[in-house]
Amino acid sequence: MRILTWNVHGLVGADGRRDPERVARVIADARADLVGLQEVGAQLVDGDAGDPATVLGALTGLESAFGPTIRRGRWTYGNAILSRHPIEATRSYDLSVSGREPRGCLRADLAAGAARIHFFAAHLGLDRGERRRQAAQLLSADILRDTALAHPLVLVGDFNAWSSRSAVPRWLRRQLLDCAAAAGSEGATFPAAFPFLRLDRAYVDGAFEVTGCEVVRSRVARAASDHLPVLVEATVRPSAPRPPAARPLQAAGVVTTLRTQG
Repeated sequence: MRILTWNVHGLVGADGRRDPERVARVIADARADLVGLQEVGAQLVDGDAGDPATVLGALTGLESAFGPTIRRGRWTYGNAILSRHPIEATRSYDLSVSGREPRGCLRADLAAGAARIHFFAAHLGLDRGERRRQAAQLLSADILRDTALAHPLVLVGDFNAWSSRSAVPRWLRRQLLDCAAAAGSEGATFPAAFPFLRLDRAYVDGAFEVTGCEVVRSRVARAASDHLPVLVEATVRPSAPRPPAARPLQAAGVVTTLRTQG
């Protein structure tokens, strides 16, 4: 499957225009099966089809889930997941640190053939101490460890870590595989015009075999956001465990939504 992660800068491109069609074109051109998006924001007006994730889902033909971290009137902003596979359940985790911009992580449980994939899209903060607290929360029993026996697991996002040697990437690599490092392709993603920082990353657990990873550098991608997307190719190993059906989770800072079939 093809997994894309991308900070879409509120759907506003280098020309200052909010253009969801342009963002959708990049996703469609990448032929992505699973998409984790950050900074998905929009001023919803009459004619918009619900939240901005719903708009992108309609444009790409993918199922969508939205995990807003900020709501101000009709303006919403947060993480989104698009999937070619059915979304069976979603959960939003609050990663906010007092005094800093609200942050979060969105989880979707996806039915992909015989496997159920737990797909996480996260956006960490700009401050080093803030990111460390958020990474520790991600790695806690309430979030990633809650699915430790429920492979396959994917974590993507904008981690705002300037170096792979900094604390957050090192901590994540203790539990997960860095897809770019596995593929030998650790390209920079920010800023889109002249990228020199690898802020955007994708991780998988041992249920996956990474077969490729690249930064999407097309003309449209460079124009659509201030970040470049990362596209991963991976396969689920035949020996991967098959977890039981997703169940509701009731805990502080966690919102659970179960999808019904039909």
